[in-house]
Amino acid sequence: MARPLLEEDDAFGRLLLDHLSGETGQLFLELDDRRAGPALPADVFFAEHREWPAAERHVFESVQGRVLDVGCGAGRHALEAQRRGLDVVAIDLSPGAVEVCRERGVRDVRLLPLDAVDATLGVFDTVLMMCGNFGLVGTADGAVPMLRLLHAITTPTGRIVLDSVDPYDGADAADLAYQERNRARGRAPGEVTIRLRYRGLVTPWYELLNVPARELKDLASAAGWTVADLVDGDPGEYYAVLEKAGESS
Repeated sequence: MARPLLEEDDAFGRLLLDHLSGETGQLFLELDDRRAGPALPADVFFAEHREWPAAERHVFESVQGRVLDVGCGAGRHALEAQRRGLDVVAIDLSPGAVEVCRERGVRDVRLLPLDAVDATLGVFDTVLMMCGNFGLVGTADGAVPMLRLLHAITTPTGRIVLDSVDPYDGADAADLAYQERNRARGRAPGEVTIRLRYRGLVTPWYELLNVPARELKDLASAAGWTVADLVDGDPGEYYAVLEKAGESS
């Protein structure tokens, strides 16, 4: 099971705290094949609803009822859901992110990794897995059990609202080599092992799963979900809404 980050590991949280206090800095993403590059800038995690991409605003209209915001970051989705009168439980394994959410007005935010989620949190109508956080299922082997758990803790008309990156779209030579290495190791092509670095802080390595859009239907179906909506975002990205198979909204 993943554990909450320690302060000395919390590169992402430090970025958010610095941004909240008016400081600027650059977060870097490192892969286990020695590649590294800039990660998303901090202001993305603080963007107001009107600043979101059109596809993101579109799928957010499917958010309903009691909401579980997985990997809440700086709280932009949780805050928008609260503005709409919805009850939100926001979770993140970053202490800095949790602190930022509290300071920004998220009413119920908890230091909790996704794989510690269970029925003690109650029942939800919507699970938000935005900003790439659908990938927090970790591996292809771990995806279906996690989606089954989310199925079990959501109402009959429960939904998952998510985004992901298609690992095949725009893949360069290094991406293709990484995917081939994954296949040789019995991993899904879209699995990546990454960590985040910021101003001398670095997170532990962790697994992130990027699911090709064309494979989402089968993955969801194996856990009792169906793809109710699928829209393209920026090149290589897409947004989706999952609903329970056989249930009407």
